[in-house]
Amino acid sequence: MSRVLVVGGTGLAGRAVTAEAVERGHEVVVAARRAPDDDDDAYVAGAVYVVADLVTGNGLEEAVEGTDVLIDASNADGRRASHVFATGSLNLLHTAARFGVRRAVLLSVVGADGSGYSYYRAKAAQERIFLDSPLEARIVRATQFHDFVTAVFERGRPFGALIAPSRTRFQPIAVPDVARVLVDAAEGDGQPDSIRTIGGPRIESARALAERWKEASGARRPVVGVRLGGPLGSTWRAGRNVVPDAAIDGMDYDAWLSARG
Repeated sequence: MSRVLVVGGTGLAGRAVTAEAVERGHEVVVAARRAPDDDDDAYVAGAVYVVADLVTGNGLEEAVEGTDVLIDASNADGRRASHVFATGSLNLLHTAARFGVRRAVLLSVVGADGSGYSYYRAKAAQERIFLDSPLEARIVRATQFHDFVTAVFERGRPFGALIAPSRTRFQPIAVPDVARVLVDAAEGDGQPDSIRTIGGPRIESARALAERWKEASGARRPVVGVRLGGPLGSTWRAGRNVVPDAAIDGMDYDAWLSARG
């Protein structure tokens, strides 16, 4: 049994990683900017919660002390992303190295290394920080979560529609499936200082997935194809968000919809 630090352990991916690591019998410490209450959805029984801030460094020493391996599932958007992924990662890894942490695992996104989209550029910079650190680093790039793809469709709600980015395919993956791969990496699976890409079991058009969400949710709004502009739209239309040769067995979108009830 190892002492595993999950950074960003109250977020969507972090909660799944925490639950997976606890289930495997690891001693799990979660570092987050706010510790959840026992009745909070972000709370995972069996984990210890420590308040820490990646950007300021406050609380990091307490979080990493005694840790064998860390899993960084933290996330941020907008302008804060570059601070969390750059400054935050440097603070985290420098502190971890001082306290003798031996291994670091990072959750990243497929396509991060080939896009002009600001979020992807920030993730690519974060990857380099991990690979350049003195810790044994493993990076797992995943395709879009089922939850994220669905959120894209729902951006059309204010306009009475479901949005389906045109000429775009997704390879949605279940968060628990990603969590299993991340904990495998924390346990030593894969080569040190390596990058692994994973995707969901099926690649489908955004429109096809949106139509299935419409049916499953009972929505009456029409599915509207929209050309997504900017670097993100270019990345998706070029297919740099899918990895046909790296599909893993797991829950596909239909099964995820069924599980939601």
